[in-house]
Amino acid sequence: MTAEATGESPASTGDANRHARSEEPSARFNASRIHQLIGHTPLLKLPHISGEGPPILLKMENLNPSGSIRDRYLSEIIIRAVEAGEMREGDVLSMAGIDDCSVAAAFLAPRFGLSLEIFAPERESRRLLPLLDKYGANIEWLPDEYSWSDAIEEAASWARRASNRMFVDGYRREAVRHSYGTVADEILEALDDRSLGAFITSVTTGGAYDEVSQELRQTHPEMYVGGAVLGQRDFPSLKEGDKSTLHHVSMEEAWSVRDRIARDEGILIGPKGAASVALALELRKQVDESEAIVALNPDAGQRYLGWEGDTVFQKERKPR
Repeated sequence: MTAEATGESPASTGDANRHARSEEPSARFNASRIHQLIGHTPLLKLPHISGEGPPILLKMENLNPSGSIRDRYLSEIIIRAVEAGEMREGDVLSMAGIDDCSVAAAFLAPRFGLSLEIFAPERESRRLLPLLDKYGANIEWLPDEYSWSDAIEEAASWARRASNRMFVDGYRREAVRHSYGTVADEILEALDDRSLGAFITSVTTGGAYDEVSQELRQTHPEMYVGGAVLGQRDFPSLKEGDKSTLHHVSMEEAWSVRDRIARDEGILIGPKGAASVALALELRKQVDESEAIVALNPDAGQRYLGWEGDTVFQKERKPR
């Protein structure tokens, strides 16, 4: 429709357009290096999924550069090692297993002039191999009967044999404690004045369930904490209580919720994030409408397309 048809002058239309553009989100900053884009992920409201009741907000960790929350953890480990002089250009990192941690390390290592050697049993899922290949990681395949612990020992032993090598354990909570606090700080900052009624995360090692919730409860002691466990795994070391719960979500339910979110919200998330949303829907009746429910989406949904029937990637690492 033209300006004349609306009764507005071209000048006033231009002013309106400029005003509309000024209200749109702007770029955070111009980054000179890709790893500077790690973190500061947004909260996204899911209006169609939330329906009536407290809003469900998705913490979009899939927007980290390599596609998962593990960018935060591995960058903390690698940057600390580089700044301390423990790693120098030309050195090599070693890791065990093919997972989001190894993808994050493969993405980050070349940014600091490092390379990555991964040790993995032959039976490991090939789902993430294309990403590792594009980032330039090298994989040492181990015999099929090797366990996860065997792979760790092989990677650590290989690193000990030369001074320019360092073994990295991306699941060691003590090494990434600052990252948990940063995630909590970002959530609270994005919520602004709205109270946090519940924080939901999938449970892989239990780090986010324990550490992020502990940080959040410093300012929201009465909030609910939910841990969405894919499949029938048990986490006896994780505490449950009146306002802390672990809930098992089947893979079938996770894929169903993922597809519903894709259709209704236009966002493709992974099964872990979908499991968190499924639990958020369960907990809505326990949260006041004035409060928000935050569900953490740890990785990108695109990396699971075509692998829905694969059972290997579902066997996550044991909690430490």
